[in-house]
Amino acid sequence: MYVKESIENYLNDLAARKPAPGGGSAAALNAAIGAGLLSMVAVYTDGAEAVLKKTEEARKRLQALIDADIEAYGKLSNAIKECKDPAKLEAAYKDAARPPYEVCVISAECLKSCEELADRGNKNLITDVAIAAICLEGAFFAAKYNVYINLKYIKDMNFIGEMHKVLQPLEEELPCVKEEILEKCEEVIR
Repeated sequence: MYVKESIENYLNDLAARKPAPGGGSAAALNAAIGAGLLSMVAVYTDGAEAVLKKTEEARKRLQALIDADIEAYGKLSNAIKECKDPAKLEAAYKDAARPPYEVCVISAECLKSCEELADRGNKNLITDVAIAAICLEGAFFAAKYNVYINLKYIKDMNFIGEMHKVLQPLEEELPCVKEEILEKCEEVIR
């Protein structure tokens, strides 16, 4: 859908009176931008091949999640309108929670990769590391809201518990990680 189209088309549709794309796909796009910035810094950094491999895999998956979120929301929207079976409706809510959950997990992994590039990345691109960190933390928290709104309608406590088990520690950890990265970046640009 959108990944193969122009950014202008995506942004026009995001701003239009349409149910999708919305915040979930925007979070995935923001995370993909952060991962892309990290890939660029890794390309210009000697010995950062492992980071580049990780960030490129993440960027490609995040790009796919832009459309996956839109598709999951569309299916959920249809299920809400048409479905009278509570089990099928719950399955649609679970499916809608999965793309933003994955955005959260990948954003957290990429944010942790920022640390290495803040320490030893090409210093001419240090602001790109800072911007990536900001994008990734923002994408994590944006996607988290979309996970939680779907969890609100799910009764499967095991499903809810598994997501909370992963997300809650990251909610506390990631702002600290981002601040450490920004401090390292600020030391370089002063």
